[in-house]
Amino acid sequence: MKKLLLSSLLLLLFTAVRAQDDQDVKKAPLDFLDLFDSERREKENVRTNTNLVWAIGWNQALGDGNGIGDDYRFWGSGVFDIGLEFSTRLQPKDDLFRFNYGLDLRFQSLRITDNRQFATNNNITDLVPVGIDTDRSRFYQFSLVAPLHIEIGRRDLKTYKNGIKRYHDDDAFVVGLGGYLGYTTTSTQELKFEREGRDVTTTVTNDFEINNFNYGLSMYAGWYDFQIFARYGLNDILKDSPIQQQYFSFGFRFR
Repeated sequence: MKKLLLSSLLLLLFTAVRAQDDQDVKKAPLDFLDLFDSERREKENVRTNTNLVWAIGWNQALGDGNGIGDDYRFWGSGVFDIGLEFSTRLQPKDDLFRFNYGLDLRFQSLRITDNRQFATNNNITDLVPVGIDTDRSRFYQFSLVAPLHIEIGRRDLKTYKNGIKRYHDDDAFVVGLGGYLGYTTTSTQELKFEREGRDVTTTVTNDFEINNFNYGLSMYAGWYDFQIFARYGLNDILKDSPIQQQYFSFGFRFR
């Protein structure tokens, strides 16, 4: 009787451990591409995966001897990106090198110093005095951007339910080198000042001679879900302007 009871307890313990193991082996995480391919989620291995990426940081326009904080305040000049990133292994069975590409929405701003603003005269946009004391003079641009990077860094291969394998992102250290191509859709100048005791805000949109197409260099480095990034534009922000300056941004990137 005692042997039967002991055997039953061991069987129950073994069953409980197996059940816990089965619970620990979960289904592979859902990927954006799974929405367009019903069989992809059950494939043992896939070469391309996607990530939602967003970034936030500081933004300046450099060139013509202008340094950080000269024409544009460091605090108050920023950049924010959000987009979808595709990551494809360059070798089907080796994860060291990947080609990362996608589409971002990018919002950049410059906080202009010394009571000046961007203004267009005779099809030329320049920095000119406002003529009054301003509380804020800020220039905004909104762009659609295609980032392109070669990413280096091995990720852990994790096995999920039914033998499905996916690369695990959390602990890998990665470096990305590349650039971006973009198109600026909207440019806005905002002035805020006080007149006769009233707070006044004026906004001018798309009345600027800019280079709509833009491109530049980009890099990032850090752990897979958190990196530090830096970007440098190779084209002038303004077209046919005495101000020959390019965007420079740096900050933090998450995915």
